[in-house]
Amino acid sequence: MSAPKNDNSNRNAAISIWTKTVQTQEHFNEIGMKVRTMYATVLAGIISLYGIFVENASDIRISKITIDAIVPICIAVIVASTLLYFVDRYWYHRLLMGAVKQGSFIEERWKDYLPEMGMGSQISSESPVDLSDKKFIKAVAKLVVKDKKFHETDKLHSDGKIEIFYKPIRLIAIVLLALSCVFGGLRYEQRSAASYVYEILPAPLQIFGPPAALPHSDANPPGPASPPAP
Repeated sequence: MSAPKNDNSNRNAAISIWTKTVQTQEHFNEIGMKVRTMYATVLAGIISLYGIFVENASDIRISKITIDAIVPICIAVIVASTLLYFVDRYWYHRLLMGAVKQGSFIEERWKDYLPEMGMGSQISSESPVDLSDKKFIKAVAKLVVKDKKFHETDKLHSDGKIEIFYKPIRLIAIVLLALSCVFGGLRYEQRSAASYVYEILPAPLQIFGPPAALPHSDANPPGPASPPAP
C-alpha cells in the first residue's frame, strides 16, 4: 500500500471519504437492526396466532387428514426464520462488511497522519466475543454456528452472532414440527404416524404398548349423555 500524499487537500478529501464510509456503515447497520426487529415482531404475531387456535380448539381438517395448529405454526416459524436470516446475513450484512472493509482501508492508509480516524478498527477489534472459558455457551453455540472463525478461534464474530439470533429458534421449530407430526400433530383417520409405525414393529419390540391417542378438537362435540332409562 503506497503512502498517501500528506497535504491539506488530500487530508480533507480522506476525512470526507472516511466520514461518508462511516455513514454508509451506520445505514446498513440500521437496516440490519430493523430486519431483526421485524423478525421479533413476526414471531410475536405467529405465537399470538397459535394462542387463537388453542383458545378456539381449532384443527385443520382435509378429508381424512387432521392437522394440529402447532404444525402450520412451526412451518411459519421455520419459513420466517430462514427468509429473514438470509436477508440479514447474506444481503445487508454483506453490504455492511464491504463498508467496514473500505473504512479499515482508509484508516490503515492514513493512520500515521490521522490517528484519530481509527473508530472502525477499534470496533472491529472489540466486536468478537471470546467463548473459550464459557464451556456451556460454547457447546450450545457449536450446535448452530457454522462460521469458520468461531470454530477456529472460539470467538463469536458478527456472522456467528447473526446465526445465534435466528438459528436456535428455527431448530426448536424443526424439532417440534418433527415430534408433532410423529406423535399426533398430523393424523390420518385420527391416528398418529407413531401408531402406524407401532403396528409394523416385530412383537418383541412392542413392549411399551401402542402410543396413546392425543386429544383433539371436534367440530361437532357430543352433547350431554342421555339419562338412563327408568
